[in-house]
Amino acid sequence: MLTLLEIARLLKRARITTGPVEVSPDLRGWAYDRPPVKPPAYLGLALSDFAYGYCPTGRNLYLKYVAGERPAANKTLAEGQALHAALFKAVEDFKKYAYAGAPMSPSLEGVPEDVRPKAEALYKYVASRLLGEHSYAHAARLARGRDAAAFYAAPIATQVVVDGAPLGLGYVVADGVALGAVVEFKFGPSQNVEAALAGYAMAIEAEWGVPIDYGIHVQISVNAAVEYRAVAHPLGDAARAKFLEARDEAIDIVASGRDPGAAPECPRTCPYFHICHADRSR
Repeated sequence: MLTLLEIARLLKRARITTGPVEVSPDLRGWAYDRPPVKPPAYLGLALSDFAYGYCPTGRNLYLKYVAGERPAANKTLAEGQALHAALFKAVEDFKKYAYAGAPMSPSLEGVPEDVRPKAEALYKYVASRLLGEHSYAHAARLARGRDAAAFYAAPIATQVVVDGAPLGLGYVVADGVALGAVVEFKFGPSQNVEAALAGYAMAIEAEWGVPIDYGIHVQISVNAAVEYRAVAHPLGDAARAKFLEARDEAIDIVASGRDPGAAPECPRTCPYFHICHADRSR
């Protein structure tokens, strides 16, 4: 999934269709020592708690960080975590195969019973794609060694952790980084993806001091078959400003202890739905 040639094509298409990415020097992650990138406070918030805007009012922040409420487990979250784990495990196992010849097989230990068929299907799909691309790289003589062959098939470094403290965040875990772009995999509803991708990119810029101008959003569906759609987003000033606006609002809610109240309509998949809508959660 997302081989070298596929990612290169996505980025080239984005450059052609949208033109050069314009990023003001003051909106790079490494400008963390001055506004607007410098945060109003250093609270160590999780980027995923606010950047995607899943909670219409941001009350999840109040409940988690001020009221000390714990999120409730639900099937949607469990499935998303299991599918992410299966995808990362397939990529990791492929690299063991590419470098040491270790066989690939799905490990479903700890995966909820009702999610196992999807996790196994995803693992096998990713494994098949990577092994096929690996064979192609060898057959087409694109690679002169095991390292290059592995890179052609799986150029994504997965679960990349950087310190988000310069942006007022906790540790930030990006699903992947490849060819100078940040990559996020999504199995459920996705919104505000550009703002979230900009947040990941700016955290990486703050940590590494290198520009990250694109984010790749990969929406994956696992049902009777595995299907995915990947889109490369330019992370220019607009996306970065949206992320900073969401971050500053999140910090204000937590720092002030302000309860923004429940939204009239919330997704039932929210882990705090049982608190905000106790009368409807049964």
